[in-house]
Amino acid sequence: MKKLVGLLLAAMMVLSIMAPALADDAVTISFFDKNSGVRAFDDPVAKALEERTGVKIDLISPSGNPGEKLSLMLAGLNYPDIVLMDRGSDIVNQYIEAGALVNLSDYLDQMPNVVAMYGDTLNKTRYSDGNNYYLSNWYGYDPDPVNGFICRYDEMINLVGQERADSAEPFTWSEFKALLERYKAAHPESSNTLVISEPGSGLINGTFAGMNDIYPYYVHEGKLYFSVRDPQFIDAIHQMNELYREGILDPEWTGNNSELRNQKLSNDGAFAFAGAYWDTWTPSAALMASANENAEYLAYKVVADDAATTDLPLAGRSSLGWDAIAITTNCKNIEAAVKFIDYCASQEGQDLLLWGIQGQDWDFVDGVRTPIGDIVERYQADPSNTVDQTGITKWTWFVKNDVHPDDGTTCRIWFNEKDRSATYAYQNLTNGYYDSAEFAALEPAGSTLEALMYQGVIDVFDQYYPRMVNAASVEQCDALYNEMVAAMESAGMADIEAYMTETYFARLALWGLEPVASK
Repeated sequence: MKKLVGLLLAAMMVLSIMAPALADDAVTISFFDKNSGVRAFDDPVAKALEERTGVKIDLISPSGNPGEKLSLMLAGLNYPDIVLMDRGSDIVNQYIEAGALVNLSDYLDQMPNVVAMYGDTLNKTRYSDGNNYYLSNWYGYDPDPVNGFICRYDEMINLVGQERADSAEPFTWSEFKALLERYKAAHPESSNTLVISEPGSGLINGTFAGMNDIYPYYVHEGKLYFSVRDPQFIDAIHQMNELYREGILDPEWTGNNSELRNQKLSNDGAFAFAGAYWDTWTPSAALMASANENAEYLAYKVVADDAATTDLPLAGRSSLGWDAIAITTNCKNIEAAVKFIDYCASQEGQDLLLWGIQGQDWDFVDGVRTPIGDIVERYQADPSNTVDQTGITKWTWFVKNDVHPDDGTTCRIWFNEKDRSATYAYQNLTNGYYDSAEFAALEPAGSTLEALMYQGVIDVFDQYYPRMVNAASVEQCDALYNEMVAAMESAGMADIEAYMTETYFARLALWGLEPVASK
């Protein structure tokens, strides 16, 4: 009987550790996260977070279009206690200008973890009045590789041999174009030898821009210009146009979205994708299951034939992050919200959100954070369900892109063990990082005359871009380019460039930075 009672008490203690109870008088904070979808805040990480902070989270679902819902909440003054918005959108300024956000500068003395973790980022996210109204999410310098030519590994072995397929040496454009042509000749039925999916309006494909040393804007002799004025811009267009005319570039490239892209890459007729290496994970899994274990899309670096360096802007990542998280003036218990935020932003809070529960999902082994059991393997095999079941990386709030300073492990448990696609990306797409924060949100916003003029300039570009790529000859391509530049100038391009130049250099002066090297 004594042994039985002892076992029962031990079991109760274990259960109390695994399922912490939230106090009945816990403060409830409503939270709108544009990225949360319809998921419930009831997983092990969520419950542990509530127990540790004494705050119960009432998650507001971003049903429909999150941007539209944020606008409607602002118009109706019915926004929740905390909002997570797109930092690059004008919606953040709209909330600030409407007086809907709490001035966090008044509470920084109560957020020591925020001050320590964010550091100079707080200086860079100040509003024009010098105050902080939001905290960045996914902030910090993130040198993870991004863009390249992501090619089927088994076909690369066939084309260049095992040793070259495994090499970190970049290909020149001429070398790589010859591979595309050889593959096309061997697969004449393929209409999508090279697939691309455009990232958005007004943007040239990041891989072609990066390999030609093209930044979001062209900095020259103390002024900032649209990238169409960069001497290398037409080179990138010529490359895409030549591939289109030879039947190598997917002819439906302008209409591709992520679903169509994955369908085409999952077909045996496709060979390569120009874009971020992680965009091919789904088709890789399908091909490796249906074809062979080497039918995986792996990243390769390609540089322009006349490139003076292989340090090219293939991985523009903003140190200011993707999202803005703010406390609204509707919050009735700002102190509780501040306490919750400061815990989430702390190293302990980040480890809970991004690594899980210590002793259950990970623990220190010889002073190094180490996953427990098969948690990483489970994620790699079934990421969606594993995230939902464990809660690890399900709630990505106040995330700092960095390694742990004490043991050098990555900020997210899943990336502590790289699979083959990540290994090749880190090996091949080297020296491509640049901080795109200095170029972010330079464009005039709102309904001002400058904003309308800017949109007119972009509309011209969007009209001509596919026509240049799809031109019947290089001569027609050049003629369309000249027409485009003239039309953009007529739409007010020079005035917008003057506006953005002033904004750009004022920002750099505030941050104490030098501009990218002038061409």
